[in-house]
Amino acid sequence: MEFATTGSVRLGYVRALLDYLDNHCSTAHRSTSSADLTTELTLHLQDHSLNERIPVPLWSELMAKAIACSGDECLPLKLAKEINPKHWGVFSYAAMTCKNLAEVASMLVRYETIIDEANDTHMVLLQDRVGLQWIPRMENLHPALMQVSVASWVVFARRHTGRRDLVADVDFTFDPPPDTAPFHELFGGNVQFGQNTTQLLFPKEYLQIPITYHDPESHRILISQVIQQTQSLKQPGELQNSIKKSIMEQLSGGRCTLENVAEALQISTRTLQYQLEQSGTSFRGLLDSTRAELARHYLLEPDMSLVDVAFLLGFSEQSPFTKAFKRWTGETPGEYRKRNLP
Repeated sequence: MEFATTGSVRLGYVRALLDYLDNHCSTAHRSTSSADLTTELTLHLQDHSLNERIPVPLWSELMAKAIACSGDECLPLKLAKEINPKHWGVFSYAAMTCKNLAEVASMLVRYETIIDEANDTHMVLLQDRVGLQWIPRMENLHPALMQVSVASWVVFARRHTGRRDLVADVDFTFDPPPDTAPFHELFGGNVQFGQNTTQLLFPKEYLQIPITYHDPESHRILISQVIQQTQSLKQPGELQNSIKKSIMEQLSGGRCTLENVAEALQISTRTLQYQLEQSGTSFRGLLDSTRAELARHYLLEPDMSLVDVAFLLGFSEQSPFTKAFKRWTGETPGEYRKRNLP
């Protein structure tokens, strides 16, 4: 299998994780690491729309940290139960107006990437059953990502059909956790680990179960917005690559602003802002992600000082770079370098 090297996740997932921690982890009983994670999640969301996106590997790291901080291996399953339309955005509202579960499954196959680009969803017919397969787009993703996705499919189906009795079998590619009971409790069917493919398996008849709030006119409007967002994700390449290239060229000069990038691209500032908004991102988001990407690369060069790295990223001093890097990754540049260099 050929894996992708890039991909993004909407910030709605980060909001969902922060909401879960706020609702279920008492402030008085939080460890220092849990408090640090909450601060990190808040910083990722600060001044950003939930339609904006972060890299898939960063989302994978955040989920791993959440599990480690909470000590709860079943956190992804619990998180899936609390995902709501605010977190999934227009995809969720469009799915809620579908005719039946067959249309929802079709939406997952075609448009799930507007939620996250960690995986592709395939639907296969297996005699009297249907398989919804979670196919990873990238290597070395935390198992939490597939758990959240597959569990949220089941939660959505039950919630929006009014059928709490729906059960499904599920296969996961990762090894069984110490406690598998929560998996059996959530899915209701046979749960297997260490399989070749992650997939949800359910009776073919489920596809015809109607969605409670089916509304053809609303669905027509909402699905057009879903399609537009999907197309924006497929075409950000040229625009975002041009912006990232311009950012990289201007960073070391300390003059990387929205206005300067727009001038370099020979478009107006307002047009650039609009195009970024349509593609589900912002200039600040791209600037941060570009800086974070370059920082990780530079920090793996043992002969490059932290002051030099800060300068190359457009910071006047090391201190603001250190603060920014910790906001992006949850650790200081020195900690990152120590962890990744022999």
